[in-house]
Amino acid sequence: MGADDISLLRYSESCKAVAAEYIERATRFNVTDLRVLDARPVVRQFLITIRHELEVISDARDHHGVHKPGQGDFSSSDWKWYQEQVTSQAQSEFARPETMDALVSAVRNQAYAAISTKTCIRTHPRRLFHTYKCSGCHGSGKVTCHGCSGSGKVQCGGCHGSGRVSCGTCHGSGSVTQTRQVRDYNGYSRTETQYRSCHACSGGRVNCFSCGGSGRKRCGTCGGSGQLTCTGCSGHGYLTKITATQTYTKPIFSGRYPQGTPDYVHLALSKVGFANLGGHGRIALQNVNVVREKSAVEFVYECTMPFCELSVEVRGLKSNWVLFGTTPQIFDAGGALEALLQSDFEQLAAVAGSGSRWLPWFHRSAKKAVTPFMESELNQEVIDASAQGLAPKAIVERVSRAVSEAYVQESLLNLKKTIQAAANWSRVKWLLTFILLSIPFAIGAMAYLDRAHRLVLTAPDTQLFINMPNASGFLWGIGLMTVPFTVLGWFIARWASIRWLKRAGGKRAVVWAERNGLLMGKWTAVTIVVAAVTTTSAFFNRWPLWIDAAGKAYGAFALFQPPLTIERTAPAMKVVEKRRPLRKTKTSPKPTTPDAIARPQTQSQPQPSNSESTPEREWTPVNEQ
Repeated sequence: MGADDISLLRYSESCKAVAAEYIERATRFNVTDLRVLDARPVVRQFLITIRHELEVISDARDHHGVHKPGQGDFSSSDWKWYQEQVTSQAQSEFARPETMDALVSAVRNQAYAAISTKTCIRTHPRRLFHTYKCSGCHGSGKVTCHGCSGSGKVQCGGCHGSGRVSCGTCHGSGSVTQTRQVRDYNGYSRTETQYRSCHACSGGRVNCFSCGGSGRKRCGTCGGSGQLTCTGCSGHGYLTKITATQTYTKPIFSGRYPQGTPDYVHLALSKVGFANLGGHGRIALQNVNVVREKSAVEFVYECTMPFCELSVEVRGLKSNWVLFGTTPQIFDAGGALEALLQSDFEQLAAVAGSGSRWLPWFHRSAKKAVTPFMESELNQEVIDASAQGLAPKAIVERVSRAVSEAYVQESLLNLKKTIQAAANWSRVKWLLTFILLSIPFAIGAMAYLDRAHRLVLTAPDTQLFINMPNASGFLWGIGLMTVPFTVLGWFIARWASIRWLKRAGGKRAVVWAERNGLLMGKWTAVTIVVAAVTTTSAFFNRWPLWIDAAGKAYGAFALFQPPLTIERTAPAMKVVEKRRPLRKTKTSPKPTTPDAIARPQTQSQPQPSNSESTPEREWTPVNEQ
């Protein structure tokens, strides 16, 4: 056995390991019975041609003002001569041999496909200048103001060009009223209204304050000058067109294969990209062809790359695989994973087409079908590619042909039906929930807003109507009170539905459902809000809200604790006796002589009168607790 045979045998074993790892990674199954029936490794040689065609572009740009050319540049005010120079300079670049030689040298000294996109390889050292007058201002740098047509004045908006406005004192009537009090000949006064001419105006009109009576005022656009700076040349009056000539190379890749080469070789290389083949095989430069008459250079590379065809059996299912590259990469998985994922596919299809879609608890069976389907990495790649807008055929190529196009189409359709049915039931249930909750929410809100009326409910049989009954129509004012509640509820409903989908299928399913319009959107929010407002308005129109003395709505639902009522009784009367102080009476002076002192007084003191000795009675009310 030669060295080449040993290398192919090792490559065959690497391909087997890659196939087993891919099956286990792309599915949710632990593959232990993978059996390779046949392995056919082969080293294929083919040629890759990279054709570099020169493309000369004259990049002309306008610059405001006059620009002087630099050293080596050309400048001319003759437009015809300028165009001839631009054309001549571009043609000379195509015939310039140094440009082709520089391109050949650059590609030879770099790795394979170092220049894989359109690249500028040379900029002509000479630039061409052409200075000309601006067509907008004809070299003046100024243009006529469009607002005032160059006059600098515009019609006054306050007086509409008349120069006169209504007098603010008499409001345009020309006369003012004066009210005063006058006295008649008999002494009575009365109010008298007199009319007199307004001293502030003439006939009810005065000169306009904004324009001073002229009817026109200074233009605000041009400041009264009547001209504006030209935007085409920024006020310079001249423009300079500067042209730079640049040479680009545009590589074109193509492959040439020996006779008998399978078609999958070219398809596999195209999938990876010819510019990226350097990491998948050995590539060496073989020949360089310079076609000067067509300004093109062809670089021919010889590529050697291993391929391997595998016949794989997993759980009794056979498939043919194609792998390629020094590090084995799967090009065609032969549809092997479609058979392994058939059970998940059939379970999802059964749920999507079952009659349980019409049951409110459909989300339970939907989750049991979506969760195992999304556990496989292959299905996740299918969902990601679909969310990016790829067609089923492009999705099949992305997953290395592990499944068929029909599998992709049916899987996406069944997944959409399942999630859509669960989302619709979620919309219905949240709609009913918010309709039922909007009525008690409105009751509580109205009771809070009318909390000042609680003190009125003192009698046991009193009923306070928050709103009076209406014979027809809707109570939109009460219904609109539920809008903040329902809008907030819609955000909660959307969060709950996204949370369910994230648990069932992960973030990929949420992104895919959002792109396909399966989640709750603005129309769901509008439906919930309108339904809640209409229902609440109709309910309170049919059954007006009233609260009894116990603080209960409709006499059944307690909303608040009523205030305590204190019975007030008539105050009791209590007699309080108050004695007035005795008045002082005149008495005889005390004797000062010895006889008077020795003689005892026999005259009795005068007694107070009844009015002085009888106590005064005063009635004072006393509150008894």
